[in-house]
Amino acid sequence: MRTLTMDTAASPFRAEHARILRAHERSAVELPPGEALRERYDETVRVAAVHAWRERMVNEHRSAAVFAGLVPQLIEASSTIDVQTVALRAATDEIYHATLCGEVVRAFGGEALATAEPTLMKMPEHPGLAALERAVRNVTFVGCLSETVAVALIAEERELADEPFVRATLDRILPDEVAHARLGWLYLAHSLPALGEGAAGRMGRYLRVAFAYLERREIDLLPLTPPTIPAELRAQREAVGLCEGGAARSLFYRTVTEVIVPRFEALGIDAADAWQHRGEN
Repeated sequence: MRTLTMDTAASPFRAEHARILRAHERSAVELPPGEALRERYDETVRVAAVHAWRERMVNEHRSAAVFAGLVPQLIEASSTIDVQTVALRAATDEIYHATLCGEVVRAFGGEALATAEPTLMKMPEHPGLAALERAVRNVTFVGCLSETVAVALIAEERELADEPFVRATLDRILPDEVAHARLGWLYLAHSLPALGEGAAGRMGRYLRVAFAYLERREIDLLPLTPPTIPAELRAQREAVGLCEGGAARSLFYRTVTEVIVPRFEALGIDAADAWQHRGEN
C-alpha cells in the first residue's frame, strides 16, 4: 500500500506547495480548537468525522491523478490549449481539496495520514477509437457523470452542515467541483459534432457501460459514515458533513435521472435508454 500524508514539514518543496495552494484561497478559515469540538460533539461522531474526512482526503487526492491523466489524452486529441489548462488546474484543485480534508481530520483529533491502493487505475484507452473520441468519453465520464454527482452530494452536505469550519471547507470545495462538471459538459457539447456520423448513438451505447460503472462505484462509496452512530445523533452527524447513507444514495439516483440524463438528451444522446439498460451490451 502507498502512504498519503498532508504533512509537508520535512519537504524541500513546502514553501512552493504553500504558494501554489494560496492561489486557491478564497477566505481564511480558522481551525477551531480541539477542546471546543470535543465539547460540542459526541465521541462517536468525532471518530466518524475523522474516518469520513480521511476517506475524502484519499478520494480527492485520487481524483488529482484522474484529471492529470486526462491531459495527455487531450493533447493527443489536439484539443485546444484552454481545455488542457482547465483539466490541469482541476488536478491541482483536487490536491487542494485533499489538503482541506486533512485539515478537517486534524480538527476532529485525527492524523491527516492514510494508506491507499498501491497503484492507480489508468484512464481507459477505448481501443479502436480515434484520439478525440477517446478523450471525449473519458472527459464525459469524469465531468458529466462523476463530478456532476459530486456537486449534488457536496451541495447537500453543505446545506446540512452547521459546524462553521466544516461548512466553510465545503464552501471552498463546491465551486471547484462545479467547474469540473462544467468541463465535462462543455467539452462534450463542443466536441460531439466533430466525432462524425453516428457519434450520438455511439455515446449512448457507451453510457450503458459508464452508468453501470458509476452506479457500482457510488454505492460502494455511500455511505462514508460508519453505521455505528446512534440515530439520535443524526443532527450532530449532519453538522460535521456526514450525509446519511440512504439519503445520499437517493440523491445519487435523483441526480442521474433528473439532471444528468436530461442534459445528455438535450445533446441528442439517448441517455434515458442507456440508464434503463445500464450494464447491458
